[in-house]
Amino acid sequence: MTAILLAALAAPLATTTGAVAAGGTVTGTKALGATDIACGGSVPVTVTLDAETGIAGNPVDIELVLDRSGSMQGAIGDLKAAAKSFVDIIDEATDGSLDGVVANGSRIGVVSFADGASVDTPLSSDANAAKSAIDALVASGGTNHSAAITTGQAQLAGSAPTNEKIMVIMTDGQTTVGPDASPAAAAARNAGTEIFGIGLGSVDSAEIRDWTTDPDANHYYEAPTPAQLQEVFEAIGAAIVVPAATDVTVVDTVAPQFSISGAAVSKGAVAQNGNELTWTIAELGTETVTLTFTATHLPATGGGALAVNPTVAYTDAEGHVVTFGNPTVNVRGCAAAIDVEPEHEVNELGTPGQTHTVTATVTDDFGDPVANVPVDFTILGGPNAGGAGNGNTSAAGAVDFTYPAAQGLAGLGQDSIRGCFTHAAGHQVCDDVLKDWVDTTPPVVTCQPTNNPGGGNEPPADNEDGFFVLTATDAVDPNPQLYVSDSASSAVFGGFPSGTKIKLVQAPGATPNQKPGVGDIDWRITLKGDALVYGVDASGNQSAPVSCLVPPPPK
Repeated sequence: MTAILLAALAAPLATTTGAVAAGGTVTGTKALGATDIACGGSVPVTVTLDAETGIAGNPVDIELVLDRSGSMQGAIGDLKAAAKSFVDIIDEATDGSLDGVVANGSRIGVVSFADGASVDTPLSSDANAAKSAIDALVASGGTNHSAAITTGQAQLAGSAPTNEKIMVIMTDGQTTVGPDASPAAAAARNAGTEIFGIGLGSVDSAEIRDWTTDPDANHYYEAPTPAQLQEVFEAIGAAIVVPAATDVTVVDTVAPQFSISGAAVSKGAVAQNGNELTWTIAELGTETVTLTFTATHLPATGGGALAVNPTVAYTDAEGHVVTFGNPTVNVRGCAAAIDVEPEHEVNELGTPGQTHTVTATVTDDFGDPVANVPVDFTILGGPNAGGAGNGNTSAAGAVDFTYPAAQGLAGLGQDSIRGCFTHAAGHQVCDDVLKDWVDTTPPVVTCQPTNNPGGGNEPPADNEDGFFVLTATDAVDPNPQLYVSDSASSAVFGGFPSGTKIKLVQAPGATPNQKPGVGDIDWRITLKGDALVYGVDASGNQSAPVSCLVPPPPK
């Protein structure tokens, strides 16, 4: 008989049956302990598995149908202990807590029988009421299996339509009162009830097998002695309560932007290999279990909205598919970009002591300023090439670079200015801007009377002799050129340097011409009309003409 018991116990533990055999459920989540961290900061990470056993995930109504006939007097104590243990199994399986409540929609009821059958406690979630009804059993009378099964099925027939229905009938003898129970059992099975049978001592096993759901190997149990009822009821409980999952493995791969520390689990074991955590659990019931660790950001990898552990792979023996969300953490304060302003500026060159200032602003991946970042400035090309400077960014993420402009013609041109910082990863991040130094201002020209060729007297105000000195000054070009044009013709003479002295002769009938002057007079210029004098600098800027009034010929 011991061999029969062991075989009967082994099969239900290895095989799940009926609707509850569909197995439990497992869901997973990932959570981060912060939405924002500083560059190089840390964030707590929690990976959670929420599991429900088969009975928790698939509500079941269970009717215990217990033999209290007179022949049970010697075994009634063992029956009570075993049946109450079974109630505890169902209680705990439905919500993971042995709290006297059959949870998540499942219910349990107790029917006992002797000459007839009675409903000792109807189907309910009150596990303590079921155990109290079991404790109140008193053995006496005959054995009416038909009434037992019919009464138990009547309770299940009135249960929640969506709940699975299970009857567990325990007896120690053959039918002594009432009709054959097989038709009642067949009717119950046809109505969808799954029937488990327990035979105590010397029973007609064929009779009980005829009542139970096929296959008998999974639904019929024998207990040779009352002391073995506990094992039998536990075996049936194991058959009904399908574990949520077995041989669970969770592989959590943490992103390379982070390092891992402090990995711990609430159940099972965890092993770390670099940035990979492997969490193993032998079996999940109705429970919530967690893997926790700290992920520390590596500044050299840069910031931004980062997925901490983007890949979490779940497997178990039952083939559950568990998916996890992918929350991200905002890693702020990692220097990521530089913007140098103004992008392009044009300035008139000419005022001594002129300077130009550019401002570099360093920001993170979210466009927020980053303080205390060293920035190097270099003038790559242009009239001020080679100029350089450096400084650290302020709380506003900004740092200035000011340099003096080269003067004179050498200061004209376009400076290319570069600002750079060194990223934590070791490479430079730069931005280039341009500065044009231009000359758009024409020379200032004068045409003033001067002395005669002999260097004698200064001419009178009307300058009847026609002696003039021409001058041109320019803010950039030290040597602008002067030109003399004829107001009465297209003739133009020059260019002359500033300080050139000329003798102007007005001869309306003559051909305009230029000849060397006498003494300290550089040129003698003959025009048909008055002289118009203008200057042109090296940038091509031409001044407005200045009139030099030429005395008319004698009459």
